[in-house]
Amino acid sequence: MQAAPNSQVSSATSWFLVVATGVLLAGVGLVFPLLAEIQDTFGFSTASLGLISAAAFGSALVSGLFFSGLADRGHTRALMVGGAVLCGVSVLWFAAGTEVWQFVGARVLEGLGLGIFTPSVRKVMTAGGSADAGHQLGRLVSAELGGLLVGPLVGTALASAFSLDAPFVVLGLLNLLLAGVLAFWPLPEVEPSPGRQSALTASLRLLKVPSAAGTALLSLALFLPVGIYDSLWARYLSDRGASTLFIGVTLSLYSLPIVLVAPFGGRLADRTGPVRAATIAMCLIVPVTVLYGSLPWPVAIAAIAILESFPQAVASPAVQTAMLRTGGEDDVAAGQGLINSLNMLGGTLVGLLAPLGYAALGPSVLFALAGAAMAAVFGAGLLLLRRGAGQNDLADTAGSRVVP
Repeated sequence: MQAAPNSQVSSATSWFLVVATGVLLAGVGLVFPLLAEIQDTFGFSTASLGLISAAAFGSALVSGLFFSGLADRGHTRALMVGGAVLCGVSVLWFAAGTEVWQFVGARVLEGLGLGIFTPSVRKVMTAGGSADAGHQLGRLVSAELGGLLVGPLVGTALASAFSLDAPFVVLGLLNLLLAGVLAFWPLPEVEPSPGRQSALTASLRLLKVPSAAGTALLSLALFLPVGIYDSLWARYLSDRGASTLFIGVTLSLYSLPIVLVAPFGGRLADRTGPVRAATIAMCLIVPVTVLYGSLPWPVAIAAIAILESFPQAVASPAVQTAMLRTGGEDDVAAGQGLINSLNMLGGTLVGLLAPLGYAALGPSVLFALAGAAMAAVFGAGLLLLRRGAGQNDLADTAGSRVVP
């Protein structure tokens, strides 16, 4: 993860933002391996897992869609600090929660926080030019998955050593400390975009651009299975006989290759074109997703997850880079907010429906349907990008702005 900061972001600030992103995502990662244990402890239904999962996705959709554009208007620090505070309170609420509505409320705050924090960080990291934007975004992807790698390990270790509440208290306080540091850290002054229209509708306006809409669909296709993993990964592996510790380890093993490879994947997108890189990666990801449902052994599922993580390390920064080049420098955060929000919408729906499908249809059919949906959505995105190409779409040319 060698830093290659752009002209406006110092090396120290670049690394600080990478670490900050990892810390926030570690708080999110705590939930995954402990969700089945929380369910068993407080005795709520499997269907409630869908509500808890969907709450974070739904609130992130709202905050990313309507507030991320404020970062393009010069409010990056306020959004990052506010996002860290919301995430910290969310994690602490998990420690205090005992009923379904409380866990749902905690995930709502988490989604709101991530929905404003993530686009703002991407705005700062890619300020001053997009020649190495894929690499910078790849480093953030690496940090996000690094947090998800550390979070389950910290969560399962602290829960085993102390109590189920301990990991949430530790990470919640750490997030609040991070918010305090962010409030005073010497961040670069990112010049506000001269937008004449409301920042609250900037992401929605990008939907009118075929290339932007198509790129958002590419990202959505990659994100659809996350709704399944968020609501069912712990339940699915538990039903296959896996322990809580094993579940936490599998999530960490999935994240590790992405942490190591994502910066390289971002550079590959810079060199070969983000849409091309994402397409090749998707051709590998879809079959692996389908295969999950037919494996009866937790070890085999974990092995397949590790294999899937390599193309994901290329695809994730690739679609973010494609959106950056589509929207142009004036709408960096709005574009990132758009793909995050559409991801959250897909995750919300899948998170709600997946437990029902799991109970009614079984894992084989559920993962087969997920693979088919990914292929269909990705294909629709490519069609929109082709339509945009007839309207001067230059999504694979660094620094370009696509207009309808």
